[in-house]
Amino acid sequence: MTNRVAFKIPHDTRKGSLHDNIIEACKRRKKLSKDKMETRYATWKKDEESFIAYMPERDVDAARRASRESGKPEYTTIELPYAYATLMSAVSYWSTVFLSRDPVFQYAGRHGEADDQVKALEAVMDYQRLMGKMMVPLYVWLLDAGKYGVGILGVDWKEESEVVSRYENVQETFMGLPVEGKFKRKKVVDRIRGYEGNNLYNVKPQKFFPDPRQTLAKFQNGEFVIIETELSWNDVREREQAEEYFNIKQLEKERLSALRNQEGATKIEQPSEGQEDLLKMLDLKTFQIDECYIELRPKDWGLGNTEFPEKWAFTIANEKIVIGARPMGSYHNKFPFELIEYEIDGYALFNRSMMEVIRPLNNVISWLFNSHFYNVRKCLNDMFLVDPSKVVMKDMLDPAAGKLIRLKPSAYGTDLKSVAQQFQVTDVTQQHLRDVLVVIDFAQRVSGVSDNIMGVLDPRGRKTATEVRTAGGAGAGRQKTTTEYMSAMGFEPLGSQMAQNTQQYMSLERQFRIAGDQVRGKAHPFVEVNPEAIQGFFDFVPVDGTLPVDRFAQANLWRDLMREAMQSETLAGAYDWVDMFGWVAQLAGMKNINRFKINVRPDSVLEAEARAGN
Repeated sequence: MTNRVAFKIPHDTRKGSLHDNIIEACKRRKKLSKDKMETRYATWKKDEESFIAYMPERDVDAARRASRESGKPEYTTIELPYAYATLMSAVSYWSTVFLSRDPVFQYAGRHGEADDQVKALEAVMDYQRLMGKMMVPLYVWLLDAGKYGVGILGVDWKEESEVVSRYENVQETFMGLPVEGKFKRKKVVDRIRGYEGNNLYNVKPQKFFPDPRQTLAKFQNGEFVIIETELSWNDVREREQAEEYFNIKQLEKERLSALRNQEGATKIEQPSEGQEDLLKMLDLKTFQIDECYIELRPKDWGLGNTEFPEKWAFTIANEKIVIGARPMGSYHNKFPFELIEYEIDGYALFNRSMMEVIRPLNNVISWLFNSHFYNVRKCLNDMFLVDPSKVVMKDMLDPAAGKLIRLKPSAYGTDLKSVAQQFQVTDVTQQHLRDVLVVIDFAQRVSGVSDNIMGVLDPRGRKTATEVRTAGGAGAGRQKTTTEYMSAMGFEPLGSQMAQNTQQYMSLERQFRIAGDQVRGKAHPFVEVNPEAIQGFFDFVPVDGTLPVDRFAQANLWRDLMREAMQSETLAGAYDWVDMFGWVAQLAGMKNINRFKINVRPDSVLEAEARAGN
């Protein structure tokens, strides 16, 4: 690809060589970051367990499970997924705010760029959002921010080309002339050009290693960023063909050596050293890849004579072989990642996640729930004081319902009250379920995710429409601050990176569908876009953090306004009601209303076309 052509570094394992120095420099930086990042791994693991409502099985739970599997009813300890419900409600709010805009990526000219340029850029970005399949990474980005406290999104430029091969019957020729009735099979290979545009991908926080001398919110001010990933052998060879990777022969030797040393990894017998082709065919092993982005002075690293710092990207396979090296060369001159955090704090290296904030309250909710039902279970299992010399104990110990308890012959005719007596049982956990509601109220105050945001009306007492709207607005206000922070921290720089990548690397001239409401009323809803049409300086239009207006309710409001306005001669003549009707219809969800619009033309024009035979 145009921005990934490699600066080839020969494979050299000697101490002090350029190849060895790059590997050691990347290792030192990764270790510096990993020592700090690992302090967060245990918390992130707990966040993941809270998200899936996971509860580790204790010895007593294992004993109960064994009893249940043998047919005896036993109580089950469960983790109530309240934190999960809260997070998913918050993510629903965030995704509605960010991803329901049309278009999602909106721009405004910074230095007087024309509206046609803005329209062209938004059309290209909306095409990339659809064809680049960006929506799923954006949803996961928002979810990671709530689950881990930080969401990490990578962005780079992608130029796809698919290789499609087939066999065809081709007529044989002799001295350039076709031979009648003779054909031969020939393999035809077509390279089809596919998607060209920005590519978004998610990075798991455990695989992300930024410069720990800066907070995550300011990671772009650091001197390096490293991510761990994996690549298959086919991916490596494909990038070698695109001149992105080198030293592949040395990497292949590493691959074959690793295959020969595997023990018990497969039921297939490992081939001998001479069967290289069979080894290649059976190889499904992936390589550990470290993508290292470092700001450096090329002269100090032996990569040129430039003394001013530049950003370079190195690709290291299995921490042994440099297979990629290049100056990044992007005009935005940033590391190709953007972060969003859930908690607003400008000084902590790691900020808390929603799962971490709610976890103590979720634990209390689970304890209240489990202790109550454990006590109920205890009450259901009647407790007796029994004289074993007078009662058949097998009948007393039978857990089945509807007991028939037999007396021993020596107890015949005695007072039954002296044989067995039931203990008085008191349920001391009757208030626990009511206490659960109290804890949930605290959790809602902490998270700002109220019942209204969850789509649940509070059943306690009657509420007026004003009270419901006020409570919902207050909860939305808490989320509004969070979304505005995410917009400023992540979406705005992401939009700028993507726009500058498109300006720098887009090479094709195409027609793109106009994005958003600007297509309304257009006879030709497409715009011609070439690299020159989108040059300039553009700013991402920030998200204001409020939910989009209910379009159906808005359409009803416009309908009432139009009905009232049409009764006034002054207002009736001041607006284009035909165009307004089409806009309101589209607002209500009728996307193709303009196809029914009649194009009225003068009689003279129609007569001229009739005489022309049209």
